[in-house]
Amino acid sequence: MWKTPRILPHIALWANSRSKIFLPLLDNFARYSAFCQSMTIDNAASREESPENIAKRLIATQRRRRARRQLSIGFLLSAIFIGWLVNDFLAPDINNASLSAKPAPLAPEINLERRAMPPMQRQSHEDQLKKGDSLAALLARNGVGAGQAQAALDSLKGEFDARNLRPGQKVRVFRAWPPGVDAKLTEGEFVGFDLIPEPRQKVIVQRLADGQFETTRQNRPLSEKYFVADTLITSSVYEAARSSGVAPNLVADLIRLFSFSVDFQRDIREGDQLEVLYTRRFDQNNQLAEEGEIIFVALTNRGQRHAFWLHHLDDGEQHYYDEQGRSVQRLLMRTPVDGARLSSRYGMRRHPILGYTRLHRGLDFAAPVGTPIYAAGDGQVIKIGRYGDNGLYIKLRHSNRFETAYAHMNGFAKGLKKGDGVKQGQVIGYVGRTGLATGPHLHYEVLQGNKPINPRSLDLPPRHELSARQLTAFETTRAQAAKRIGTLASRNNALTSLPR
Repeated sequence: MWKTPRILPHIALWANSRSKIFLPLLDNFARYSAFCQSMTIDNAASREESPENIAKRLIATQRRRRARRQLSIGFLLSAIFIGWLVNDFLAPDINNASLSAKPAPLAPEINLERRAMPPMQRQSHEDQLKKGDSLAALLARNGVGAGQAQAALDSLKGEFDARNLRPGQKVRVFRAWPPGVDAKLTEGEFVGFDLIPEPRQKVIVQRLADGQFETTRQNRPLSEKYFVADTLITSSVYEAARSSGVAPNLVADLIRLFSFSVDFQRDIREGDQLEVLYTRRFDQNNQLAEEGEIIFVALTNRGQRHAFWLHHLDDGEQHYYDEQGRSVQRLLMRTPVDGARLSSRYGMRRHPILGYTRLHRGLDFAAPVGTPIYAAGDGQVIKIGRYGDNGLYIKLRHSNRFETAYAHMNGFAKGLKKGDGVKQGQVIGYVGRTGLATGPHLHYEVLQGNKPINPRSLDLPPRHELSARQLTAFETTRAQAAKRIGTLASRNNALTSLPR
């Protein structure tokens, strides 16, 4: 409510600033008063006027009526304008209030008693998925109620598909206890779980203050470390590499690298030497997250040294090359299965079941049922299915009129069908004993122009070679590998030789 003493100075200033508006209004009032006075005089004199004066008076009357209408309209508009000015000055300016889209901050709610309480005690228990298991079954096995387990899994759906988890997946289940409560005496309250579905990713499901569950995904930064192995072979390449700490998947990789140039069934001898430079990746707690790559590998076999380096090309691809810059990969692999034993060679032999002698058109590799079988080279599936005495059978067509065949398989790679293209080293099926077979093995054939060839006698050129410009960058790659091995060798004198 405005107070009179405070408003008088403002009214004076306001009236002074609007003097141009009031002066015409006062002038209109003066004209209106003069008009009324002239009307009174005219009415008094009209009783004694002549006809001419009456006509003049009628014309004057019409003019006065028009003037009166104009004056009335002007007076009304002036009154409306004055009312608007008064309202604009005296009324609070509500419509033009300055508004902000940002809400005013609430006063912080400080519960001093709660702040003084010690934090909840938390403990975790690690479990892992079993064959045919699910996350719900794992949580139930760890004492989580069905309602809470379902609420936690519902929050997971939008961020991660739990159906992609495989047996062996580790899961940490968390429980919490109020301060001062002995965790050994009570079960505790389920507050969430976490898991690492991929080496570089962590999924966390946690219970909020309102009892709801929230799922977040975190990236796990990994650091790469280098390791070296240098060992003498006493039984097999696999055993020598594993005893030196090389992971099974990297052992399979190095065996595949040498499978183009070394016959593991015939060439390997006791006393041969294996050298490997490889990487492993660790999380922020220095825990192993995943195996890395083979950077350098060398196998000294019967005095001949086969060495290969991993080299990155300008187009982003990476391949292994020998000292001359020739790729390790050949058109076809000699051994399209890992860890197998050569059980039957190419040539004439007495068939173990049929009992008569005939040409054995390929090689037999004995291996456990389910062992992966790889495509020997880039090609196309031209036959897949059951094929007489060969059992489950695949035939691939490659370049240069080469074909490869795989028989007695236990099954095919999921989704593989006739006409599909395959890449060298791609899994196409699994070792079995279908068809005419005495035990689980792979029968492997190589044909050129539809004529069988002994796979062990293949001498195929490299798939590609480095250009002169690429060789310069490759020399840098080799020097970096030698430097790393030298550094590691100075810390561990177990190395007996270094790549030259």
